[in-house]
Amino acid sequence: MDNKLLYINIDGFSYSYLEQLQRHFPDGPFSKLIEKGLLFTNLHSGIVSITNPMQSAILCGAWSNQTHNFYQHYDWENDCVVKHRRTCDAENIAQLFLREGKTVASIHQFMLEDNPCVEGEKDRAYIKCPQEKSNAFHRLAVLKDMILRKPVVSGDQTFIYDEFPDFVAVYVDDIDSLGHNNAYEKYPKRAEFEHRQQDILERLNQIGEELLDVLRCGEEAGPQDCLTILITTDHGMTPFFGESYLSDIIQRLNQAGVATSLPGERTEDTRVVALSYTIELSLYCAPNITAAEKEIIEKVCGETSYIDRYFGRAEMQRDYGFDPRGPEFLLSPKYGMHFYHRDIAEDTFAASHDSFHKTSQHIFGVILGGGVPQNAVCERETAVIDLLPEIVKEQFGFVLNPKRQGNKQR
Repeated sequence: MDNKLLYINIDGFSYSYLEQLQRHFPDGPFSKLIEKGLLFTNLHSGIVSITNPMQSAILCGAWSNQTHNFYQHYDWENDCVVKHRRTCDAENIAQLFLREGKTVASIHQFMLEDNPCVEGEKDRAYIKCPQEKSNAFHRLAVLKDMILRKPVVSGDQTFIYDEFPDFVAVYVDDIDSLGHNNAYEKYPKRAEFEHRQQDILERLNQIGEELLDVLRCGEEAGPQDCLTILITTDHGMTPFFGESYLSDIIQRLNQAGVATSLPGERTEDTRVVALSYTIELSLYCAPNITAAEKEIIEKVCGETSYIDRYFGRAEMQRDYGFDPRGPEFLLSPKYGMHFYHRDIAEDTFAASHDSFHKTSQHIFGVILGGGVPQNAVCERETAVIDLLPEIVKEQFGFVLNPKRQGNKQR
């Protein structure tokens, strides 16, 4: 049998969750799962660590200077915010497999929808669950049906896969939804961060059992020596509380002599536009900003106690492959603090993942099968975008071409 690759992305799986699982459930499903493969203990997301940019970065093995997706940017010339949505301008793994004459399928991996996976085409099927709001159980059930050669519905077509496709991507977002402290299925929005952590661990244990069942289905279907499974995520999750510092940093910059405003409030005197994500804040400077003004901005950021770290454009482009359209500065606040557009009520908390804190940057990843040693650990610092390209190169001899244009979905 030819080599096969299964890629499962559990959105929002912070490594801190795995540490809690290992502490509270040492014999739980994820402990059993990672015993079967190679666990990455120093795996990292990127900037900005937001779902669409990171999902495309992982699939393409490329940063935003090639995918052109870093969630949003401020267009100074047209005085507007541009959302990147599903933009993906680099070749992705599924396109590479098709280019090599292989078959692919996507189960809710939305960044592959129509890029290149489409409903109703067996060799590159995009598969949605019939449930209006599907979860990990529904999506992994489809995967198990595919493995066991049971009918699978894609659009208005029903397929039976006598042979597992060469590349299959599965996306689940239960943990991300819970992590954001949204009301989700039986779980209400929580007032206490600790209660939400308990919800997340409960759901992860359930997902872990389903993943073990996926492995059992594979054993039932036949020899799986040629199947490599990558289970990872795009980012973690960081809680934040109370007052937003957005207005404060704008006030500080204005008082320092650098006229700063929000998008849509720009005047002829504005030198900086402050565009917030959820936790982090990007600063877009006027095209004719001076070196002296940049020095003032850096001084303010360096002296402001709630800023944990700030990045300049050169550093972002050099170390994180950032799109040149990105901001002049990116500000990441300390744990629990934020630049959200509003304050968070005192009787609850919010959470997101656009943060340089380890709870967002340090993430889960494990490789199973494909000759990978069992009960092994990789301690080397690793970027999550390097995993798929390395697996594909080693197991298939295929090489992604980030400069090869993917389908643009703006």
